[in-house]
Amino acid sequence: MQKRFHRLLSLASALSLAALVSAPAHAQTQAQAPTEIQFWMGLTGTNGELLSRFGQDFNRSQSDYRVVVSFKGQYPEQRAAAVAAYRAGNPPHIMQMFDAGSGDMMASRGAIVPVSDVFRRAGLQFNPADFIAPARGYYGLPNGDLLSMPFNVSTTMLFYNKDAFRKAGLNPEQAPRTWPEVINAAQKIRSTNAAACGFTTTWLAWVMLEQFSSRHNLAIGTQDNGRSGLSAALQVANSPLHIKMVQTLVDMQKDKGFDYGGRSNDAAAKFISGECAMLTQSSGGLGAIAQGAKFGFGVGQLPHWPESKGAPYATTIGGASLWVFNAPNRSDREFRGVAQFLNFLRSDPVMSEWAKTTGFLPATNTAFKAMQDEGFFAKNPGRDVPVLSLISAKQGAHTNGYRFGRWTEIRDVYHEEVERALQGRQTATVAMQNFERRGNALLRAFERSNAN
Repeated sequence: MQKRFHRLLSLASALSLAALVSAPAHAQTQAQAPTEIQFWMGLTGTNGELLSRFGQDFNRSQSDYRVVVSFKGQYPEQRAAAVAAYRAGNPPHIMQMFDAGSGDMMASRGAIVPVSDVFRRAGLQFNPADFIAPARGYYGLPNGDLLSMPFNVSTTMLFYNKDAFRKAGLNPEQAPRTWPEVINAAQKIRSTNAAACGFTTTWLAWVMLEQFSSRHNLAIGTQDNGRSGLSAALQVANSPLHIKMVQTLVDMQKDKGFDYGGRSNDAAAKFISGECAMLTQSSGGLGAIAQGAKFGFGVGQLPHWPESKGAPYATTIGGASLWVFNAPNRSDREFRGVAQFLNFLRSDPVMSEWAKTTGFLPATNTAFKAMQDEGFFAKNPGRDVPVLSLISAKQGAHTNGYRFGRWTEIRDVYHEEVERALQGRQTATVAMQNFERRGNALLRAFERSNAN
């Protein structure tokens, strides 16, 4: 079934790209209605509102195209909806997909048009080198082209409640830098009742597996973390530091030094409400925290274990990029509209406003420089933390991200096994063994479905 699906995707790709190249260009007459461009996003709240407004701003800036921004659920649900729409022959023109879905998107070459090709065929200048190095490295091809356009670029940060730190006798101007410092701070917070819980985390697998591995320059799997081939295998079952991190969470929860907040972003509410004094979260969560928190808060880089040789290393890229879908009936005019909208989104004013408002990093070098030149980072202490963590920190062999197929499912396997450890149903060691075994079974299934 999977092989047949990919053959259909390839056929559709050939038909669509042939139409894109050969169809004659023609100018819009005054009587012609704007061509509609469907854009599916995976963001809600402040971030989703701003992204929707960008669509409206683009629509007001010209009359040839009308972008319709829609929320179709969280990223995994949105991807499933897009696959169903593709099978029906009517996928969105653009879809925002989080980093964990990149391996699957990259393998479905027939379903997408590389963004470099979209710009090339539209006759618009596009240089992948304009994007910050971690972003173009993650979403790039060996020839330098980009498969998708980086947009909401993020990495993991530590947020902490300065008021709770002050009440617990901790330095409110110093973020914990190591995991022992986090443990000590959590103990003091609980012993003084400065907060109901010491620490929580959003996106458990993203933070405690993916970002954690990069921070310590640890491999998640073979084949350059899946970037070099489909035969990659997970290799964390015998990693002392991966096991130690899970065991630390198990131990900390006994006195609510750690309080589990779920697999996605729900734990952010525990921090914003003041229930938990520390939170590991995407830098893109800063906007919601700044808007909702009724206390002073500080930020720091993702903590590391000091015994890890060479640590701390750079964290890795997170967030999402924008993918262009193919369709048998998609016209060259539609693709030109897609290119023009993407060109609008990557402009310095849009990228700068996006980064300033949300906490995501500016995805382009020029937007980053514009923010530096206007003194934004100097005027807003701490806003350079994700930049320092992602771009300026020490790089290693395993800090460039991963490209494993079926990773959203593999993430959930990690969640299930760690949750069993948190519930006392198995040890941290067994959790990592089970995660590796089950995850590798999914990788082998992915490999079979994508074999030539």
